[in-house]
Amino acid sequence: MEKQSEHKWNEMIEKQKQMEQELQQLGQQLAAEQQARTQAEQIAESKTRFIAMLSHEIRTPMNGILSMSDLLRTTSLDEEQQGYLHVLHTSSEALMALVNNLLDMGKIEAGKMKLARDPFDLINTMEDLTYALAPRAFEKGVQVHLNVHSDIPLFVIGDALKVRQIIMNLLQNAIKFTEKGDISVSLFMLPNEDPERLTVKVSVEDTGIGIPSERLNDIFSMYEQMHEQSQHMHQGTGLGLAICKQLTELMGGTIQAESLHGVGTSVSIALHFERYTDLPSIPFKDNVLHDLRIMLLERNAICRGLIHDMLSEWGAQVTIVDDMDERFFDELYHHDYDLVLVDLNMLDRERWIRERTKIQKQQLFLLAPLGEKVEGEFRDTFETVITKPIRKIHLLNSILALQQGHR
Repeated sequence: MEKQSEHKWNEMIEKQKQMEQELQQLGQQLAAEQQARTQAEQIAESKTRFIAMLSHEIRTPMNGILSMSDLLRTTSLDEEQQGYLHVLHTSSEALMALVNNLLDMGKIEAGKMKLARDPFDLINTMEDLTYALAPRAFEKGVQVHLNVHSDIPLFVIGDALKVRQIIMNLLQNAIKFTEKGDISVSLFMLPNEDPERLTVKVSVEDTGIGIPSERLNDIFSMYEQMHEQSQHMHQGTGLGLAICKQLTELMGGTIQAESLHGVGTSVSIALHFERYTDLPSIPFKDNVLHDLRIMLLERNAICRGLIHDMLSEWGAQVTIVDDMDERFFDELYHHDYDLVLVDLNMLDRERWIRERTKIQKQQLFLLAPLGEKVEGEFRDTFETVITKPIRKIHLLNSILALQQGHR
């Protein structure tokens, strides 16, 4: 009996020793993991500080280079010198964008990217950015279009800077990889069951070089350069789309891409915002242009469709002409329109100035790409110039001002 009790006691002591050894091993493993985690955090922090310091050191001389190249643009240069200056300026902008992207990636990886919660005008943010970048596309003969739905409220609550950064990256990519055709920037509402929140979809579609189907899933990966081995001499780090994905997901949104190689690409993001106001972005009744007769001369099918839909949405009756031919002038001579919208790229300026004297009764708006100079006698033949890409509210306000002035 005593021997059995002693045996059991020894077994209990042995088990206790084993448990103590296991606990000691677990403690050592936990300490090692904690030390490894601390080291990893220190490395990440050091990397973030290094990137921040490096970007600051690079930004200072780069700002000087950009400023001096801007000043140099204002001086008298021959064609060859202008070509050199263009390369200098675009290369400097590309390097500055790389620095900004590296800094952002460092913040995201370190978990230090914070979200702001402020009221801002989402439509104006997107349109301003599109206006800032569109001239680069126009220089290549690429058309840029804005398609903004009217049901988006005047203000939302969110992080305007990060939304701007996402759209800027998407639009810069579209311009970079599109040599002909069109780029469309769209903004519209998606259903949301929460009355205090709203969901907005932004898409950037282009007719550029596209992405091979086997590479489509890689475009949001870190440091993935889609065209590094292609015949297209486009330089880049592949950081832009990775940052778009990180920022979109940081804001609780989603991002996706569709593409056909050689046909074009569409990248869409869905973002959630807090509702700030129910005031509409376009504060006019749907039929504000009721029974207004408008003729549109526009060759580009996308632009023609967008303008037609805008005017029809406001109640106008729209007649479309797609060439400045005899039919166009016959319409002007023999029909009374309240307004005629004319695309600059379709006009023979000399003929237009001659023919304009015969159609004095018509009110005419010129549609011209942003940055295009419209001056002198030719400019005087139009009531106003509507710049492309067309902002809905600008077009509507110009039409309403014309109506008010003729009452």
